[in-house]
Amino acid sequence: MKTQPVIIAGAGIAGLSIAYELQQKGIPYEILEAGSHAGGVIKSLHVDGYELDAGPNSFAASPEIMAYIDQLGLQDQVLEATAASKHRFLVRNNQLHAVSPHPLKILKSNYISGGAKWRLFTERFRKANPAEGEESVSSFVSRRFGREINEYLFEPILSGIYAGNPDLMSIAEVLPMLPQWEKKYGSVTKGLMKNMKTMGGRKIIAFKGGNAVLTEKLLSLLTGKIRLNCAITGVARGASDYIVQYNENGSTGMLNAERIIFATPAYSTAVAIQGLDTSLAAQLHDIPYPRMGVLHLGFGAEAQGKAPEGFGFLVPHAAGKHFLGALCNTAVFPARVPEGKTLFTVFVGGARQEQLFDQLGAEKLQQTVVKELMELLGLQQPPEMQRFSQWNRAIPQLNVGYAQIRQQIRFFEQRYPGIRLAGNYVTGVAVPAIIQAAKGYS
Repeated sequence: MKTQPVIIAGAGIAGLSIAYELQQKGIPYEILEAGSHAGGVIKSLHVDGYELDAGPNSFAASPEIMAYIDQLGLQDQVLEATAASKHRFLVRNNQLHAVSPHPLKILKSNYISGGAKWRLFTERFRKANPAEGEESVSSFVSRRFGREINEYLFEPILSGIYAGNPDLMSIAEVLPMLPQWEKKYGSVTKGLMKNMKTMGGRKIIAFKGGNAVLTEKLLSLLTGKIRLNCAITGVARGASDYIVQYNENGSTGMLNAERIIFATPAYSTAVAIQGLDTSLAAQLHDIPYPRMGVLHLGFGAEAQGKAPEGFGFLVPHAAGKHFLGALCNTAVFPARVPEGKTLFTVFVGGARQEQLFDQLGAEKLQQTVVKELMELLGLQQPPEMQRFSQWNRAIPQLNVGYAQIRQQIRFFEQRYPGIRLAGNYVTGVAVPAIIQAAKGYS
């Protein structure tokens, strides 16, 4: 009897990675992708000699990820970030401040006030008082370090990763080691110092020609069927398997499957499993995915001496600007920028600023951000290249209450053997985490 292929919903990096792992084990699969193209949010552009990424711009290069890249045959396509990528900046009082994650270096910085430095220094002597249940980032950090460190250190850093609101984000989800250190050592800074060596900074990489090289390579290696414009609209129990209902190019159909892996965003998965579990479907539907914009700005010779020599800079919400931060692409991956030019990738929107799209409109928002960036860096000449990409549903927000969603997902998978939920809202938003997690779905 012919083995039914595993049905994979979604042809983003999660779905493609899972398909690759199944193929390595000789397990047949079929990918159903609701959109008109594969690759998900990994999108690369080439404009006037600039290599632009509208999705992930770089990856942390763990040994596992480098081995995976070698396995795919992409080792010659890897770009390693320059030494300047180790330098990070934060904005306060309309100035850039070099900031290190090391507590002793923060104490020497003029970025935070004397009072905040005292709170940081004395954290190790503060009695541990773990909260019952889930705690927000703001609640935890303010409790351990005070409001200023929350607003000017943790908030911008987490905005740079998740575009989230620390008042809502779950500390156990986005920074799980912090409450673990409080519980184990009685202090976050004690835990940081004890684990500093094991947390050694990993090198940062990207791909020559843009990071879509990764998904394009996976697509070239996959031999299973990929059906585009094909969205799963429902799943029902069959006699011995599952009946998958789908809409393909406007026509409905059904197929049978013993195994289904949903590598789709939470809101899409919610639609498909509605008939199996209305409670979980409602929870997945309600996971926030705020709007975001990615603004690429290419400047001429004037910017060369004024762009910070570092990975980039982040902007605290308290600074009152209309963007979250910017990557200094020229300093980190100079090969992706024309000679004599300077490229910034600026991020706007997110959980605390997505209303700006409605208040200003995309064009006015871009104008405002360009003006603020130029004032911050002391630039007089406008950008020579400008390209804007908007994501109406960007990064899933792992807010307080997410532990219950994870528990419901576990119960769902136990109740419906053969169905698995994947994607960045389950595995984490970083591409390496998604790729590593794919091995567990094969």
